[in-house]
Order: sequence, then structure tokens, then C-alpha cells
Amino acid sequence: MRRALPIVVALILAALSIAGARAQTRSIAEKGGRVSAEARRLAEASEAFGDGRGEEARALVASIPAARVPKGSEDDYAFLKAMLADDGAVHVGALEEYLKAYPRGPHRRQATLALGRARYVRGEYSEAENVLSIFSPGVEKDYIGRQALVQRGLAQLARGDAVGALAFFRSAQVDLAGTPQEEAFYFAVSQAAIRASKPAEAIEALRRLLERHAKGEYGPQALYAMALSLEAVGRPGDAAGVFRQVMVRYPNSYEATRARDRGIRVASSSTPAFPLGGGFVVQVGAFSRRELAEALARDLKLAGVDDVSVKQGTETPTIYRVRAGAFSTRDEARALGERLRRERGFSYTIAPR
Repeated sequence: MRRALPIVVALILAALSIAGARAQTRSIAEKGGRVSAEARRLAEASEAFGDGRGEEARALVASIPAARVPKGSEDDYAFLKAMLADDGAVHVGALEEYLKAYPRGPHRRQATLALGRARYVRGEYSEAENVLSIFSPGVEKDYIGRQALVQRGLAQLARGDAVGALAFFRSAQVDLAGTPQEEAFYFAVSQAAIRASKPAEAIEALRRLLERHAKGEYGPQALYAMALSLEAVGRPGDAAGVFRQVMVRYPNSYEATRARDRGIRVASSSTPAFPLGGGFVVQVGAFSRRELAEALARDLKLAGVDDVSVKQGTETPTIYRVRAGAFSTRDEARALGERLRRERGFSYTIAPR
């Protein structure tokens, strides 16, 4: 996974949309009073920037002399100048100057996110993490804050603290699950879990990503990471099946090339695919009390069983079911059930996943 990190990073950064810039800079066009030519150009630059038309926005800002910046719009002008700087060092310096000059300005959060991202791209991971520390899990409700949480965790991961990054992402789940940043979030979680030697947690994050974002931007990367994680938990057959899915679904992707380099070949169409959202599980217990179900789940994990979960039923009274594994066929699920029966004395049933 180390060689793939730049590609992973590029995709995650691409997922951090600039669409919200329009709302952040709309105030330029809404300031009252007479509108000068410079004010109109500044408003047009803001609109172009919000729409992602960077070159147009840059030309409009450049056409406004610093001495003619409309009174009351100095903050907006400095923000756009910093965001639109086309040289990396100038971009970083301008953002820092903006934040010093306007510490309470309306664009402070977006400028902070941009500075953190710029530091990250330059390989200054500790500095990026420090810049982004103003964003905290549990309180971020807008698009800027959610993007910043993902970026902050990535910076922590990139500087080598995989365990800490994974803990940070866990704490940020309440902010990110179910949001437009969810796909990037679950992929970032998987990368942190893989590097923290927790492949089962990576599998769960990737499963959620692939189930909820089947046609998302992270398809080939997520499938490839899923295959590596399955290998790490001792399931080479399932891993090979996922490698094949990468090759079939995304034949021209970098990940498909990597799968072919591993000697994986596409199987016949009759070969069942690894169930990313279906298949079978082994159910080893059902309880009316959650704490009993969770105790059994912990026991199974200590015994080396992967993909253990507690599923809450919809019936009344509620039943909590302890399940393990994810298999493409009943026979594969039964093999785990028989192992648990022999080694631990558990009874079991096979259930659809």
C-alpha cells in the first residue's frame, strides 16, 4: 500500500469539493450601496471561483489594482488572491498572511483548510495536522469542517501515526457518516486500519463504502484494499475473488494492473464473487440482552474469528444476534461453523448476510 499512497491522496483530495466556496464568497456580491467596476469584477471573480473556473477568477482578480479594492471588501480580495495563487510557495505564504490579517474573517475556516491541504501536498504533515487542529470531531456540521476532519486524519496517518489516525477517524464518525464526505471517510479509515495492522476493521470500513457507494470514486482502490485486507486475515481464496472483481469491473485501472502483476487471472463466469453486500454468515448466538451478545462477540474475536458483529433485530422484544464471517457459499460458512463447534463447543446456524 505504500507505493499507492500518492494516488490514494490525490483521489481523497479531489473528493474535497470546492462547491461550497460559492456560499463562502457570495457576500461580495451582496454588499449594498453603489457598485463600482472593481466591485463588479470582484463579485464575478467570486462567482467564477465558486464554480471552479479558476483561470477566469484569477484574471478578474488580477485586473483589480490593490489601491482600488472596494472599501469593505479587502478581506474578500485578500482571500481570493491567496486561494488563486498559482505558485505553491506563494499560495502558502498568502494564506498565512490572510489568516494573520483577518483572524476572524468570514473565510477563515476555508483558508485554514486550504493551508492545511497545501502543507500536506508539500509533505509537511505535522504542520498540516497542526494547522487543521482548529477542526474537532463532534462539532463539525458544514462541508468545510467535514473535509477538514478527513484531511486532518490523513495528515496524522501520513506522518506515521496510524494508530492515532485510526482513533481520530473513529471519533469523527459521528460527523462524517451519512454525509457527502462519507465515501472519502471510510476509505481513509481503511487505510489507517491497514497501517495499524487491524485488517478486520479495514474490511468493515471498505464493506460499508462499497455497499453505500457502489458507483463512487473509490471503487478500484477500495476493492484492491479489501483484497489485501482479506489476505491479511488469512482468507486468500476470498482475496483472490476480490482481485478478480477489480480486474473485471475496472480492467483499465492501475489496481487491475497490480492484480495482474500478482498472477491473478480472471476466473470463469461460474465462479462466485466474494459477497460485498450479500452471501452468508455464521450465526452463533441470539440474546434478548445486548451485553450478553457483545460478550460472546468479544469471545469470538479473542478466538481469532474475523468479521464478528452484533445485529439488532426489529422484533419485539428485541433480539441481538451474534454473527461471524462473510462467505459466498453455504459450504464456506459451514466450514467456519464446524470449526467453532469442534474448538469452542458452539452451536450455529447459517444465515443470509
